[in-house]
Amino acid sequence: MPEFCEFPQSDDAVPAHLLRLRNQERVELIMSFYRGLKVFRDLSRRSRAASHGFRYDDMDQLIETHLRQVKDSCHRLFRESKRNEVDRVLQVVFDMYFGILFHILLKAKENLRLRENYNIRRLEGLLNDLRAAHQMSHFPAGVSRLFNRLAEEFKRETEELQGEMAGARYIFNQIEKIFNRVIQVYQDNPTIIRSLYCHKDFFAELFRGQGIDRLFSRIYPKNGPVEAYFLLGFDFLRSGHVVQSLEAFSNAAKAARQRRIPLPRLRQLYGRHRERALASLRKPGDATLAFQLRLRECEETPVMHPLVGESPTARPTTERVGRQRAAVAAGT
Repeated sequence: MPEFCEFPQSDDAVPAHLLRLRNQERVELIMSFYRGLKVFRDLSRRSRAASHGFRYDDMDQLIETHLRQVKDSCHRLFRESKRNEVDRVLQVVFDMYFGILFHILLKAKENLRLRENYNIRRLEGLLNDLRAAHQMSHFPAGVSRLFNRLAEEFKRETEELQGEMAGARYIFNQIEKIFNRVIQVYQDNPTIIRSLYCHKDFFAELFRGQGIDRLFSRIYPKNGPVEAYFLLGFDFLRSGHVVQSLEAFSNAAKAARQRRIPLPRLRQLYGRHRERALASLRKPGDATLAFQLRLRECEETPVMHPLVGESPTARPTTERVGRQRAAVAAGT
């Protein structure tokens, strides 16, 4: 990945090919963070339920497979952010504390390596056998004292490791809250929302029972997945994917029912996104007319009735749709 801090940080000022890479890295950052968080919590629960605790191989995989990309992406995406002051500070705080967490886990990994490779319990058993056989006199003076010191250091390092993991759990819980707030800056970024939606199978596995809707609820805390699906619906429509657009609008209506959003408010939200989508069309032309035609055809379908109702003012007549289709075909 390029060092984005070498370029202007406003998305509007970044060349299109670099903006695509930046958005791709943002999506990968979101996926890596929540996946790493889940893996860490699963390991924590398993270690507390088992006598052996954390294992070196598990910690190494957590760090290198899931968390290192988060750390590196934070450096690129957050340290030179040009967002508003609150968002900028939150991003810097997340970057700083994730770095602290990362180094705590690195230290814990090294302690696990030493504990597993240098089996002091086995050495203790061997020495106890020699003591029982009265053979300690064959060793140089001071061996017993040396072992006792090693045993004390091992005990201290074990306690330190437990403290490190308790600290890591606390930091992870806190930075999750910060990260949930940080990713709200992507509410108006259809590329990121669409890319996340394309990974809905990943989130279905990650967030059992809630899937991608759980992530959308964090990005849109006020109206939850409803807002995400409206954004997706109009973005799919803009690119000519009518079936996917209707699916997104249907998901919005379903999410609204689950969140018990009143129908008038749901239609108000839809109207707001509709106006925004129409306003974003740069200039009159075939592409704009085609979008308007697709939108009106969508609003004619039963799927859209919860969002637009059945008022004649909300939907054009069949005759009018026919005229618009003919106009698009004729290139006028």
